[in-house]
Amino acid sequence: MAQIRFRINYVTTWGESLWLDYGASGKDVKQLPLVTTDGSMWTAEIEWGGADIITYAYSVRNADGCIVRAERPATRHFFVGHRSWVLLCDNWTERGIDSVFLHSAFTECVFRHSGIDDLGMQLSSSSYFLLMRATPPPSGFRWGVLGSSPRLGEWKEEKVRNLVRTDVYEWCLPLASEDFAEGVYYKYVLVDENIPSRNIVWEEGGNRCLSPCCLRKGEAAVVSDDAPRMSLALWRGAGVVIPVFSLRSKGSQGIGDFGDLRQFINWAASTGMSTVQLLPVNDTTSSGTWRDSYPYSGISVFALHPIYLDLREWQSSPIYARYAERFTALNALPELDYEAVFEEKMAFLGDLYKMVRPEIDKLAAYNEFCTEHSYWLEPYARFCVKKARAMNFKCNGDEKFYSFVQYLLHNQMAAVHKAARLQRVILKGDIPIGICHDSVPAMVDSHLFHFNGQAGAPPDAFAVHGQNWGFPTYNWEEMSKDDYAWWRRRLNHMNNYFDAYRIDHVLGFFRIWEIPAEQMYGLLGHFRPALPLSVEEIRYNGFEADVARYIQPFVTTDRLAQLEEVSGSGLRCFFVPRADGTFVLKTEYDTQHKIKIAVPEGYLRDILMDVVAEVLFVNDPDIPGYYHPRIAAQQTEVFKTLTLTDQQAFNRLHDNFFYVRHNEFWAENALEKLPVIVNGLTGKEEHSMLPCAEDLGMVPSSVKGVLEKLNILSLEIQRMPKKYGIRFGYLQDNPYLSVTTIATHDMAPLRLWWRENEEQTQAFWHEVLGREGRAPAEATTDVCEQVVAMHFDSPSMFCLLALQDLLAMDERLRSHNPEREQINVPANPNQYWQYRMHLTIEELVAATSFNEKLRALIAKSGRRR
Repeated sequence: MAQIRFRINYVTTWGESLWLDYGASGKDVKQLPLVTTDGSMWTAEIEWGGADIITYAYSVRNADGCIVRAERPATRHFFVGHRSWVLLCDNWTERGIDSVFLHSAFTECVFRHSGIDDLGMQLSSSSYFLLMRATPPPSGFRWGVLGSSPRLGEWKEEKVRNLVRTDVYEWCLPLASEDFAEGVYYKYVLVDENIPSRNIVWEEGGNRCLSPCCLRKGEAAVVSDDAPRMSLALWRGAGVVIPVFSLRSKGSQGIGDFGDLRQFINWAASTGMSTVQLLPVNDTTSSGTWRDSYPYSGISVFALHPIYLDLREWQSSPIYARYAERFTALNALPELDYEAVFEEKMAFLGDLYKMVRPEIDKLAAYNEFCTEHSYWLEPYARFCVKKARAMNFKCNGDEKFYSFVQYLLHNQMAAVHKAARLQRVILKGDIPIGICHDSVPAMVDSHLFHFNGQAGAPPDAFAVHGQNWGFPTYNWEEMSKDDYAWWRRRLNHMNNYFDAYRIDHVLGFFRIWEIPAEQMYGLLGHFRPALPLSVEEIRYNGFEADVARYIQPFVTTDRLAQLEEVSGSGLRCFFVPRADGTFVLKTEYDTQHKIKIAVPEGYLRDILMDVVAEVLFVNDPDIPGYYHPRIAAQQTEVFKTLTLTDQQAFNRLHDNFFYVRHNEFWAENALEKLPVIVNGLTGKEEHSMLPCAEDLGMVPSSVKGVLEKLNILSLEIQRMPKKYGIRFGYLQDNPYLSVTTIATHDMAPLRLWWRENEEQTQAFWHEVLGREGRAPAEATTDVCEQVVAMHFDSPSMFCLLALQDLLAMDERLRSHNPEREQINVPANPNQYWQYRMHLTIEELVAATSFNEKLRALIAKSGRRR
């Protein structure tokens, strides 16, 4: 049992009081009011018989008992250990560690410190010491302290006392009992490790003060401070983005794997990069064909894709020898042959399983894995067996086979994650917004999804018809009943492999674009949730035409004649006339899904698809008689049939509906889900992955505020500015809590983009690069280097660039075929995801001059590991 005294100096206003919340690791929290005799020094005393570590926090409450002010951060920790008497002399913390730095990306990677445990044990046995909480100092510096007492150097810089690191954000200095008995003034300083006595930076503001206090016999005493009052440069890091499937080493088996990833992380660390970002690595095996190359259509949100297993682990086995020649041939291809690689790897795994099956049940680690992960592993294995039999996969294993493969994948990926942490490199994953219709969660947790619609995106410059991803949408109401446990389990599982993650289409947590199951184009979608319009509200806003007329597509006689001129006379047979002289599609062709089945691919089908989209309103799926304006309906032919008054009224309705009406409504929806989801099972930022949003596209104005409130990093792309009315964003305007990049996997890399639009390139040449004359036809190495350097120089916390854009800086390393470097074209529903880096990781490691240039650019920009 320990007796702990709390002492804190804080001046309150009339009616306010200080309170203490304390417990073990934040559990069984008790509240206790502090007392004061002078209105400024507050004290409390407790008996502590709990765990070695006590967690506590101070707050200010008014006369009604409501909290009016709390510290930052919200909790403190102290190791009580063997001590029987403890005095904690605290100072109110206003400049605590920003919560963004509590995520594992920083605590386990960037600011990782291997010597913490030993140092902490040494100092935890001291009776008197000073504790200061701050992020690590800039490279080449140490935290120190100078003060008025002889033990603190009597303000003489040559006698500075260096603090010792005892935790990720904790720094310590032993004191003497006299310091507490007599009191002392002091300040924190930054000390140059190379010239400690001649290059000292003092913290700003007045001296800190430890007021004299009476210590009891045998009582340990600790002074606790927040971060030094210094305006230091904020930490910024650089990194590289590449899908696992795109990696290539000399020993790859036709596709990048987790072994290649480990090598690639080593290269990234050697160039001064702090982060490697991947695309999703979950199993997508639905058909066994190239269509499964789409990494955002997972059949499980937990299982890893067997295609990423590094088979070199069994290179010495006779089984590997049978496949080696085929693997070498597949690895020599310029792009991924998904079907061939998948077939060979699964065949290999089938043979390996047959060889080791008698011993599997004896593996304690395997049995532990199956027990720990049974909640997802068992339904996944059953699903895979069922799918393999239905699709006649050559590898038609039993449930244990699929569990065993996941065990192997887990071991490899967890080992890569551990190695990345040791290198202080953040491994950043990607969490897709959707799930496949034919998938484990759709089978096991069907009540959590809406299957009468398809997730997608409204039209934009990259996809004029919008996007249809084909995923069911989430039933958020049902998910909320258990506090979003499905999402929390999903994120918690990702903690095994990653320390940061990209929230794919974070706008989906505000609202999702949902397309009726019978339609194909994103144009015919609507937002869910939404506040649909009644006929009365539509009319109240000045739209006098009959709404019912404009929810069914039609063409006028003149328009039908125009379409027949380009398609042929056979077009009319798809329509029936109406009494008003217009034409509507026959019942058997009145949805895009029906047209896709009945009409062969070609120009005629495209015309009919477009006709289906000739509406001004779409029905709300839940409330009969309520409607959503069809997005971008001003571009339809039917819009032209309206009177000028109705066109103006529709424009007002449309713009208000999509850009004003829902802003706060969607923000409230997001704030119900995101805080619970992003903090995982812990319920707080500490030790959870760092969330990074993909907030591109049609972004409601309220998104920015929500992301800032939750410390979720935004995504900033210069050629997709979020500020209305400008062509290119100004990189120096990027917020600190953001990720900046030149292009995502859905965009053309810099060299390919440079070729696409001469007028746009010329504007970029003048306005962004500040160059004179005509822009070169190709993005030269110096152009690419300037663009990379500008992004590194931005204030964004992370600058994560595609490998293609980094290699573009070197004439010898850049690809001869930049058109092959775009990973995905969003407008293409049949995209084959098969990009692979054109050189090997070994060649990249050996590219000394390029690596030195990259390292120098990163260092010059102030970004660091």
